[in-house]
This record gives sequence, C-alpha cells and structure tokens, in this order.
Amino acid sequence: MKLRVVAALAISALLATACAAEGADEAVTGNTESTVAPSEGTDTPDAGGAGRFGDIESPCGPGEATVAEADAGLGTDKLYLGVANNREGFKPGLLKELWDSSTAFVQWCNAQGGIAGIPLEAVDLGVDVMAVEDGMAEACTDVFAMVGGGYAMDNLMFSGKPGSDFHECGLIAFPGFAVSTDFSEATDQVQAIPNPAHLKAYGSYVQLADVYPDLIGDFGVAFGDLASIEQNKDQVVGQAKLVEGFGNFSTVRYAVVNADYSVTAQQVIQAGIKLLSFVGEPVSYAGLSQALNDQGWEGVTTADANQYDSRLITAQGPEAVEGAVIRLAAHPFEEEDKWPATKQLVEILDEYSPDWEHAGLTIQSFSANLLFATAANECAKKNGEITRVCVLQEGKAIKSWTGGGLHAEANPGDNEPSGCSVLVTIKDGKFERLHPEIGSEMDSEDGFYCDELVTLEGNFGAGATSRSILD
Repeated sequence: MKLRVVAALAISALLATACAAEGADEAVTGNTESTVAPSEGTDTPDAGGAGRFGDIESPCGPGEATVAEADAGLGTDKLYLGVANNREGFKPGLLKELWDSSTAFVQWCNAQGGIAGIPLEAVDLGVDVMAVEDGMAEACTDVFAMVGGGYAMDNLMFSGKPGSDFHECGLIAFPGFAVSTDFSEATDQVQAIPNPAHLKAYGSYVQLADVYPDLIGDFGVAFGDLASIEQNKDQVVGQAKLVEGFGNFSTVRYAVVNADYSVTAQQVIQAGIKLLSFVGEPVSYAGLSQALNDQGWEGVTTADANQYDSRLITAQGPEAVEGAVIRLAAHPFEEEDKWPATKQLVEILDEYSPDWEHAGLTIQSFSANLLFATAANECAKKNGEITRVCVLQEGKAIKSWTGGGLHAEANPGDNEPSGCSVLVTIKDGKFERLHPEIGSEMDSEDGFYCDELVTLEGNFGAGATSRSILD
C-alpha cells in the first residue's frame, strides 16, 4: 500500500480535511521535502535526570534576569503567562487539560528557581467558546505572553479592537494548539507542534489505508458548524485525497449547540460512509459514535490528536467508542515506560495537577510551555532582560523540537509540522497502539510512521499576518 501511495504522490494532490468541499476540491499537490526527522527520545540514557526534562536540559533555574516593564502585564516581579481555554461555559471542562498542564509546568519550573530566577505565574484566560474577545481583553492588560493554551474559536483573537486584539496589543503566543488558519499561520506565534493549514503530513492516512484497505473507499467527515472547525474539515479531505484508494469524501455537518446526533448518524449512513473522520471535541465525538451504534452502523471512526482524551471514553461509556482510531504525533501515556520524557511528564502532572485530564493536548501544552521557557532562558543568557521581541525571535530560531522526547520532531521556527504519526485505538475501554507495530517495517523510528510533508492549495483561509512586533 505504501508503494502505491508514493506513486500516487507523483501525479496528485495534497493534505487537508474531510469532504468534497470547495477547499478540498481545489487542493493541488506539491511535494515538499520534509526538514523534519523522527524523534530520538530514547537515545539519551540520563533522560529525565536532575536538571533535565527528557533528553534536554531544563530551561528553568536560578539567575538574575529581569522582565521588560513595557511587556510585563501585571508586573515585573514575575513572568505572567496567559493560559487560554474554554473550560467555563456551555461545554464545561472543554480544554481543561491546557490549564492542568500549564499550571503543572509553572509549579515544576518555579521549584527549580523559575526562568533565570524569575518566578512564573499562570493567568487563567478561560472563557466561553464564543467569548474569546473577553479573554483577549484580559490578556492585553495582564500577561507577558499567551503560553500553553488555546481557544476552540481562535480566529476570534483578532477582533480589530485595540484592547482585545492579539496584534493590536502586541502580544506573543506559544500556544498548546492552533485551530483556525487565522491563528495557525499568524505572525507572532510559535507552536511546539505546528498545525498550519497549507503544509501537512499525510502519513496517518497511509497508516489508515494499511489497516483498513476495505473501508477507505467509503471515507467521509463529520464536522461541527464553527468556522474554525470547517477549515480543518477541508484539510482532512485534502490529506485523504493524497492516498490511493480513498474515495467518497462525503461530508456531514452537525450543530455544535443542541446537536441531534441521531440525525447526523442517519446522514452518515445515507452517505455510504464506512470510515468516518470526526472533527470536533470529545464529548460530541462520543455522542455521535453512540448514535451510530444505536442505528447499527458497522464502520470505523477516526479523528485527530485532540480526541486522544479520557473523556472520549467516559462521556457515553467505553462501548460507545470501542474501536475508535486516533491519529497522534506524540507518544501515548499508555506507553510511558518506553519513553522517558512521557514518564517524566506523567510524574510531574501527578505531583502538581493530580486531577489532570489524560489528553493529547496535555502533552502539546507542556511542550509549548517548555518551548517558551527555552526561548525566554536564551534571552536571559544573552541580554539579562526578557522581552517579547527577544522571546519571539529565540522561539523562531528553534528549528527542531521534540519537547524533550514527548513527540515526533517538528520545526516550530518555520511553522512546519511533524511528518510522523502513530495510530491508537480504544479497546476494552482503554487506548492502545494500533499502528505501526514497534520494530516493524513501518516503524520509521521511535514507534512513529514518518512520511513527507506536502503543501495544500485551496480555500482554507489565510493567517493574520498584517502586522508583527518584529516589523
């Protein structure tokens, strides 16, 4: 199957999201030589030792650095870091994992002396999904940077108002994730695991084809009716179209508020979809999966890394999501004994956020905090003073990043995602590895299957790039 896919790339198109939408139909392939290599997290024997995180030195410790007053937010006594999340509102607990992970990082770092002697403080920027402007108004006045968090509707970070617009406030961000093209390809943000709309990895679809060759011809996508989610849906379809054998590409929209999943399930069945990619959040995914089971659907569901979440299993009960397949670029918690950085992260979370959500975004958030701290520490070493401009420049200078071995290698500085992935499935109420088998031919390295990156061309929106603090 892999050989057929590579041959198809020579003549065909690119990575995106699920459906026969205009954006996906316009996608044109342009093979891009990946600058991203697999992680080597297991090669460092002292990974996780004193003064380290995984296979890198800890960026936290004593010192005499200062914070630039003009950038300080609530004060120069600490580095105030805003953690965006949506755990308050009509989806209680949504993105709670970002807060859990960021507050654990802050405590872990402060226990070592902060960043060059400056203590950190996490500022809760939690708001309802549609109230992003309120969170940004607080960010504009209170924080040095937005770190480790994220909003489901992050396109709303650009309100155009001086007191609540990311760029108007001169903010920088090292987010736990980015959803919309507006933010994922914006200036003045650096992602530990980049998610640009137009440069994608398609390897996880090669993996799906290897596991489910009889289902990929009836591929489709279910997606929520939010603008940021629809952009991701188009990208999913574009990725699947790169792999020989995928077909159908029907798309089914569901209401994020007051969804009737029984109707959505009927639409999936009527569209003849047998391999369904879901775009949304875990509680909705579980609801649709239960509705599909109730109507006797016999296909397989799959989704991206934000669905690697214990709430996917508990929301409707494990039987509702038995067999669901999640695409990850990080080592799963269930394999912590194999990957030292993952084991260390679990220990840190258990100590500092004992009720933490076991979710993929927990990993991304911690990696984002670690990336920010690494950049800020470099500024302290070089200048003694930590400024937004310097931290952003140092973040963009980092071209290879695994979060100390938490995930496959990505290129934050150039906003290039990883080309590597692992598939996990839910079996008997627990996540477990599905593909590749460790040590198999498709294990490129460290348990990941890796393939090249491709550039998508289509109607996926554009990043907010009209201004930058570096201009």
